[in-house]
Amino acid sequence: MKGGKTMGKCLTDKGSLQSALMLIQGVIEKKAINPVLTSVVFETVGDDVLRLKATNLEESILVNTWAEVHEPINLAVSAKRLFEFVRELPDLPISIEVDESGTLNLSVERIRATFPTLDVEEFPDFPAKPESTLLLSRDVFLDALDKVYYSIAADAVSMPLMGMLFKKEGDVLHFVSTDGHRLSLVERSVEGLEAHDFEMIIPRKGVQEIRKVLERKVEVDAVEVGFSENHCYVKAGNVEIFSRVLEGRYPNYKRVVPEEFDKEFIVSTKEFMQAAKRVSLFSEDKVRGIRIEFRPDESLIVVSSMVSSGSGFSGAASQEIEIADVSGTNFVFGLNAKYLMEALSAFDSETVRVSTGEALWPVKLTSEEVPYYLHIIMPLKLEE
Repeated sequence: MKGGKTMGKCLTDKGSLQSALMLIQGVIEKKAINPVLTSVVFETVGDDVLRLKATNLEESILVNTWAEVHEPINLAVSAKRLFEFVRELPDLPISIEVDESGTLNLSVERIRATFPTLDVEEFPDFPAKPESTLLLSRDVFLDALDKVYYSIAADAVSMPLMGMLFKKEGDVLHFVSTDGHRLSLVERSVEGLEAHDFEMIIPRKGVQEIRKVLERKVEVDAVEVGFSENHCYVKAGNVEIFSRVLEGRYPNYKRVVPEEFDKEFIVSTKEFMQAAKRVSLFSEDKVRGIRIEFRPDESLIVVSSMVSSGSGFSGAASQEIEIADVSGTNFVFGLNAKYLMEALSAFDSETVRVSTGEALWPVKLTSEEVPYYLHIIMPLKLEE
């Protein structure tokens, strides 16, 4: 670096650079054929902004962070190695320089590192920002994504099921996910939504990266959300993220939600989840099925392990739980314990209402404490 001509230079601090690099790691391809997709673009903007950009062609992210710009910089460099190096640096100012050979030089006091760079012209173009966006509470948006994310299909024959339906109708926002075995639905009324109605399917990976950004941007009160050129757009403070949306039509999810249930009860969310966790340890099938016996006359349910008759006996467990606001007759149904526990953890409520019907009738979970959210689980078939 000594004696070489400086082609670009800026100063920043470790905290700002590390935070920006951390935010982009989720969209970086780990084993991409094209090295550009494993890289991050460094681009100075004006006198005090260092912009970092990364993409995997499906999700793209842009982070603006503080820098004292002396000479403009515009290049691409390996994102993983740079992040790992910056993470190990002391919490001191960082000098970033580009020499005449195009090498990126980072220095902190007596620490030096050099990184080969790529031609930034090879980096894919970013999607265009939508002309109009709507402003949403960060907390409301993140809460909705958290409540539906776990029901998005990781693998499905139908491509739309591998994403979350995000729909605006008037002043109501709908967030829907289903993998064919369960369904999560959030419907939030938000006054003053001036943007046009829209409907998009954001892929699972896109939802995951948006959640990560929102979780880390705790200082942000509101986020911009929009739709443009087959991309969903979210801006949270100094971070902008684009996610390509899925093609196809989302299934009519309303048909899965029955209008009438003849068996209902209210149960402690915590007790129900703990019971499911305990007794499922003895369930031998792959889905960790549990058996729930509804005894309305005694105002309780009995949660027990589901053991296949074809396997040798290896123990069993059960737990009685008191219930309230009971209606209906004695009934037994089976559920996937993992699905039940994930659903219960999303409610953030003291109690949940469980509604169901006859054999193989969908099981609905709701709560007066979280009136905008419901979850449907398809029951398991019990052995005779």
